[in-house]
Amino acid sequence: MFDAAIKHIRSINMTLTVIALTAMAIKDVHAQGGLRIAAIVNDEMISVLDVESRLTLSIYLSKLDNNLKTRSRLAPQILRNIIDDRLKLQEIRRNKIKVSRAEVLGGLRQWERRAGLSKGATSSLTQRLGIDKAAIAERVEIGVGWRKLMQKLFLPTVSFSEQEIDDIVSEEISKRGQPEFLVSEIFLPLSRNSNMAEVRALARRLIEQMAGGAEFGAIAHNFSQSASAAVGGKLGWIRQKNLSAELSQAIEQLHPGEVSQPIPTLDGFYILKVENKRSIEPLIKRSNRPEAVVIHQIHLKLPPSPTPDIKASFREKARGIGAQARSCKDMEDQGKKHGSSLSGSPGKIEVDKLSPLIQKAISGLKKNQTSTPVEIADGFLIIMVCDRDEPQIKEFTKAELGKKIRNQLGTERINLAARQYLRSLRRSAIIDIRL
Repeated sequence: MFDAAIKHIRSINMTLTVIALTAMAIKDVHAQGGLRIAAIVNDEMISVLDVESRLTLSIYLSKLDNNLKTRSRLAPQILRNIIDDRLKLQEIRRNKIKVSRAEVLGGLRQWERRAGLSKGATSSLTQRLGIDKAAIAERVEIGVGWRKLMQKLFLPTVSFSEQEIDDIVSEEISKRGQPEFLVSEIFLPLSRNSNMAEVRALARRLIEQMAGGAEFGAIAHNFSQSASAAVGGKLGWIRQKNLSAELSQAIEQLHPGEVSQPIPTLDGFYILKVENKRSIEPLIKRSNRPEAVVIHQIHLKLPPSPTPDIKASFREKARGIGAQARSCKDMEDQGKKHGSSLSGSPGKIEVDKLSPLIQKAISGLKKNQTSTPVEIADGFLIIMVCDRDEPQIKEFTKAELGKKIRNQLGTERINLAARQYLRSLRRSAIIDIRL
């Protein structure tokens, strides 16, 4: 399937002075009328400006600190991403895959939604960051074209017998009540010229950034090398048996909202986040809309350096306040009387946007029922669920379940084929790193 080619790959050795170009240096590149070459992929150039622009956008969307240290550490991964995109684009052209303007515009709207931007905000964002909007449009075009190419090449090869689907349906029904997990992933691959310690260190730095407030989905979209990166790393609801032993063991130890440490595998490092957990109900169709709640909290602030006895007395006070509240109006009144300025209601909020501690506290609470006191850094919280907006559900027929399984299996096989195809493109390509 692939043409033989001489493999000429220099190790990526990006120095601080080259990779962390300042805005002034970028302007100088333009003023000189020439662009320094970062890499050549099958005779096509990737410029240092290409790397810098992608870096700037990725750091902004991922809410990372835009400084010399961050840019120098992330640059190798960004360059690898751009090289992969260039290989995809070359293969799209070779197979004469056409992407219409309407498809690009639709892809841009989806990109804006994933990035948390309003419709049409790409132009103002790129202008503010000093980068070319065309680079984002090309990236979107590559994504659309690559999906069309993979479907063209591999969709005809995906087929399942009715007996095979029936057997899977029966197996699914037998698993009713077992756990499944809503999981997102970040995958950082190991290639022939990758240094395992460097990739592990990058994974740890990304985890640190997420602990500091960076969004998992934004990090996945910009740095993950899995097909799921296009949707912020979301894998959907999965079962442990469908994962490798390393990944299965990791998600079993995570509570909803928690992010794993780097997980080493033969192909690279994974970072997993468990968004939610539930029991398998194969004949129940749930809405994609997440569960949302209206909560009201009372915050009792501890004095500085409290003794264990003071903590115990505040815990008892919190328990007593919670026992007296029968409604959110009661919570409001008690909060004004006993609580700090942190007391009150944040309004309607999606459950998976709450901290893992709060999620755990309200899990299983009925409307107008208070939680046990929740200890936080500076005091205690009492939380009441004022209202729950649960996703609508309806029953599946066996035929509908079979159709769903057929689609899922087809997507999984195409994604696997796509990863193998890209791996082959990397092996056969002539990639010359100039930095």
